[in-house]
Amino acid sequence: MTLRMAAALVLLLCVGGFGLAGTLTGFAMVDAVNAKLPEDERFQHLGWYLTKTLRLHREYRRLYPIGTLLRRQGVLAMAMLVCLVLAISLVGFGLPAVAVFGGASAFMLWLMYFRG
Repeated sequence: MTLRMAAALVLLLCVGGFGLAGTLTGFAMVDAVNAKLPEDERFQHLGWYLTKTLRLHREYRRLYPIGTLLRRQGVLAMAMLVCLVLAISLVGFGLPAVAVFGGASAFMLWLMYFRG
């Protein structure tokens, strides 16, 4: 195994670690929002899809205007993306492919977590 492949493997392990931390932060966000919602509007912990996630983000921003969990989850997702982009560039994907993937993913993260 070359040094580049070893570094890419370490970066992919970091992706998994940041993903786990982001998932745990998401569960904490669900618990915080569920504590303030009526019984019939609460979120289940399983079965996530885009519109449910966006509704959770909207409810979290409404209930916790200065809450830090959503921003923390965004920072963890951004760290995941950075590690993933570095790993795929080490594996040998070309600069245009890495730039398009990284740029599009960073834009989506900005839309979901950081646009206020």
